[in-house]
Amino acid sequence: MADSKFLLGLIASLVISSILIALITGSSAISVTVDSSLHAENWVAGNNLTKGVDYYDAFLGGFIPNENGLVSSLPFSLNDVRFTKAEVDEGIYRHKYTLTKNGINYFDIIIRDTGYNTDTLILEFTPGELTLRNDNAMGILIPNSYQQTIFVDTYGDGDDILIVETVYDIAEKTVNVYIDNIQVALFNDVPEKSVLSVIKPTYYGGVTVGNSGFEINAYETNSHMGNSGTGFDLFAFLNTLAGVLVWYVSPDLPNSSSAWYPLSVIVDTFINIIIKIQQIGIVAYGLQLIRGN
Repeated sequence: MADSKFLLGLIASLVISSILIALITGSSAISVTVDSSLHAENWVAGNNLTKGVDYYDAFLGGFIPNENGLVSSLPFSLNDVRFTKAEVDEGIYRHKYTLTKNGINYFDIIIRDTGYNTDTLILEFTPGELTLRNDNAMGILIPNSYQQTIFVDTYGDGDDILIVETVYDIAEKTVNVYIDNIQVALFNDVPEKSVLSVIKPTYYGGVTVGNSGFEINAYETNSHMGNSGTGFDLFAFLNTLAGVLVWYVSPDLPNSSSAWYPLSVIVDTFINIIIKIQQIGIVAYGLQLIRGN
């Protein structure tokens, strides 16, 4: 009797752990998705952006809503705003900004902000130059970080209104830059995020400027809140559960050239070891129980 209870306990342990793993790894009912089309994210003063796209004022803040969109308010300090909070680390992120510079020609467009200097990518606008670089601390660029400068016309049509579009292709490790709908720069070999950014959300858009009066009049993005299903998808859950019980491979396994590939393989292997140990234990103990009877 005690032997059969122990066997039932092993089976129950396998069932519970398999269900938990299937629920955790297969829970993607609502997520931020990335598609090929731009969605206008014009906002009403005082309201947040729609379609699941989030923004916040980082550091000293400084951007405040007005009748034209958002305007920087701090004259002698950094004004920061971030857009498009996402946990999708693949695909192509496209963002288009309509900006009124009001004579301010030095500003930054955020390509990726993870909260860590070495992983954050900033597109720096200065007259006649575009520089894509990692963030720095107190003006000191961290060793082994990324920095590439391209000499281009950063004034566009020459008036105070500037339309800037960035296209960040994570798989190809490139950043394309358009000014007033004309491609002006292509940055290559853009580094991926590191393991330091695993536990922090990533923002794939934003603006930083060190003066007041700089306006963000409109913002468009191809990232929006997507529904991959309504409620609990039993078929998808059973499919994931069957995969866990046979041999689990993450559906989000990155390309083998990605820096995340070895870590993903280790996690998948660890899950499979947990399940296989329980399965082998059940078979071995069951056979021993049968022979004993």
